[in-house]
Amino acid sequence: MAATKEMGTGEEEIHGVLIIGGGICGLAIALPLHIKGIDSLVLEKAESLRATGAGISIKVNGWSALEQ
Repeated sequence: MAATKEMGTGEEEIHGVLIIGGGICGLAIALPLHIKGIDSLVLEKAESLRATGAGISIKVNGWSALEQ
């Protein structure tokens, strides 16, 4: 969730999002945030990222939702 600060004028200032975990879910949320112009920081405790043979299947309706 983005950290926000009330500015006294009814507006909120977005400070960015901290994402804990650089796995598929962490990176999957970091990309759309970047596309929307929202700063994010991904933290991962592993020293390196590696492929573990996992896969994702996204059907047509899922792609449509992601593109919005």
